Amino acid sequence: MEGWLVLDGYEDEPAAFGVPNYLGFHIRYICGVLESRGIPYTYMTVDQWRLKHKKRLSEPDERAALQRELANLDGAVVLAGSVVPGKYVRGTPISRRELDEFLAILPHEQPVIAGGWAIRHWRYDGWIPLRANLFCAVQDTDATLDNYLSSGQWKHKRRSPEQWNEWAKAGAKGQCVTAHPDLVTEDGRPGPLTYEVELYQGCVRFKRGCKFCIEPKKGVPIWREEEDVITEITTALDNGVHHVRIGGATDIYTYKAEGVVELEYPVPNPEPIARVLHGLREDERLEILHVDNGNPSIVAENLEPATEITRTLVETLSDGAVLSFGLESADPRVHEENWLNCDSAQLKTAIRHINEHGRERGERGLPKLLPGLNFIAGLNGETEQSYDLNRKLLHSLRAEGLWLRRINIRQVEGQGFQPIPEDIFRAFKKSVREEIDKPLLEEMFPVGTRLTNVWWETHEDRIRRPEQVLNPEHRDPAIHGRSGITFGRQIGAYPILIGIPYQIPLETESDIIVTGHGMRSISGVESHLSINTATQSQLEAIPGIGSKAAWRIISERAKLARKAPERPFDSVEEALEAAGLQSYGLSLEVLNA
Repeated sequence: MEGWLVLDGYEDEPAAFGVPNYLGFHIRYICGVLESRGIPYTYMTVDQWRLKHKKRLSEPDERAALQRELANLDGAVVLAGSVVPGKYVRGTPISRRELDEFLAILPHEQPVIAGGWAIRHWRYDGWIPLRANLFCAVQDTDATLDNYLSSGQWKHKRRSPEQWNEWAKAGAKGQCVTAHPDLVTEDGRPGPLTYEVELYQGCVRFKRGCKFCIEPKKGVPIWREEEDVITEITTALDNGVHHVRIGGATDIYTYKAEGVVELEYPVPNPEPIARVLHGLREDERLEILHVDNGNPSIVAENLEPATEITRTLVETLSDGAVLSFGLESADPRVHEENWLNCDSAQLKTAIRHINEHGRERGERGLPKLLPGLNFIAGLNGETEQSYDLNRKLLHSLRAEGLWLRRINIRQVEGQGFQPIPEDIFRAFKKSVREEIDKPLLEEMFPVGTRLTNVWWETHEDRIRRPEQVLNPEHRDPAIHGRSGITFGRQIGAYPILIGIPYQIPLETESDIIVTGHGMRSISGVESHLSINTATQSQLEAIPGIGSKAAWRIISERAKLARKAPERPFDSVEEALEAAGLQSYGLSLEVLNA
């Protein structure tokens, strides 16, 4: 390797997400700095680093050889933006231990800059890496790198609006896009890469924003211009991107809102976001388009202009779009002590509003637009009663028949908050999953629902293991229908995890029929299976058939194939009757002859 090494350790922040299959914008700005200067560099995800070098680090000879390879670098940049370990299907953010290993293997004379939310938190927690020539950026990593390249001096810097625009456009054609492992599959098909876009920086609640969040600390929001956002995404589309989420905003409803400095609840401005979304939809190369965060209090206090924006979202976004609503706690005391952004009454108004406009199903089989809901444990003022209030709120939403696409329950990050009562916290999570999540999934995805374009990502385990990436057998068409389990998701925001009780080649797509429900996932079977080629495992996955009937179908098919090898059964009904089935269930929806 020559030039600079850019290691993408992934990010997961309140208004920034970059864990595969998502590509975050902060890593693109870093690449944009190098692109705009014409400086050679190598982009690598932390998962690529693990697959290529993890074993080498434990073997002395290989470790020495790796150090010699890295000696040609001019420097390295690492982005670490995830603090609390989470379960991600497709990638795992860099850990503090892994970052220490990475820093130790680089020659000490090389400059290294480390940036991202995790770096700041680890530093606050007392992390002191034993390495010279390391700079930990606490402002914008890209601007800090740019300043070093210009002056040779390390100094915390923030990017200017001009730099922001330049590096965003340059990063859209950088290696982080063109060399990303999720852009194109090994056989040349478009991959599941989703390009996360920053619409604006900061939060309209900058005067008294949520105490746990970093966004209000950035001051008065800084908007990007509509044409700049569209131009950046067009450049990404030129370089092979097909899926986009506008995620770099604390609230999609307050993009270029009126009265941001003066008003507690700035008034949404429907026109700018409509120009962005309709402008993007004019490009037919764009397939999935989603957004992320919304502020329930802004919607509730400004229903008329918010309605215009909601209608635009429903018109332009792909189905399956989710607006993440941050209540954090239903306890008024916690709300006040932590300056939270909405109360329960405002939340209910906003959830009713999104349900009114967004529950219609789209072409992929999903509701067009639904709310998500975030809870945070450990905020100041929290008591056991706080969890009871959260439960009561959720049950009241269920009593109204309102849908929530996802309920995210996490622990507060950073210092200055309360210890979390682990037993109470676990009991709360368990009750939400059992009493709220599963019934919601049964309503939103009833048995028999057809979902299209499910991307298959992992076998046996819900988390993709490194060996599944390396071993071509997991992508071999010959495994289709063998016994096992395959997990996949539709591309988009907060997609539901789908399990299939047989093997499907990974990095392929299928349409499925829903057959069952878990607490946070659903089960299914592929549609359009042929009764003349389906394996026993595939037939057993269809409700109403079962193992004995599946075996009878396979046996009868083998007999008939002696006379008619190309088409043993003339119809699905013939096969089911041969198996002695009186009721066909979902069989006719799943199978064809």
